[in-house]
Amino acid sequence: MLSASQTAINGHLGVLLGSAIKSAFVNFSMGTLILAVIVLVLHPHLTYAATKPVHRWWMWLGGFIGALYVLGNAYLAPTIGTGLAVVIVLVGLMTGSLLVDEFGWLGSRRNLVGWVQVAGLVVMIAGVALIRLV
Repeated sequence: MLSASQTAINGHLGVLLGSAIKSAFVNFSMGTLILAVIVLVLHPHLTYAATKPVHRWWMWLGGFIGALYVLGNAYLAPTIGTGLAVVIVLVGLMTGSLLVDEFGWLGSRRNLVGWVQVAGLVVMIAGVALIRLV
């Protein structure tokens, strides 16, 4: 529910600001501020030396991917509607998660994908098509 709410809020904010990029910027600025407060409260003595080094280059991509996700939602919600934007994102999430599971990408444990999962994804895609066409 929070993800759908975030999509609607960011979409509306993007319309008010006249820019999906500005909406995404506000979203990440507020998120950064809130996370900074949470970290300072829960880990007041956190220092750089206490953090573990990142061993894989792709571990830095999470923020980049998150920014694209929020920007895409802020752009799509006013264009195609919150409901369809969330459903499209859900299909993308399911497709991506099945690929990560099947091939064990990004340091994940490999979980073979069966025909039932693929059939479920096909049903979801058919549902998106029905929502869009009806």
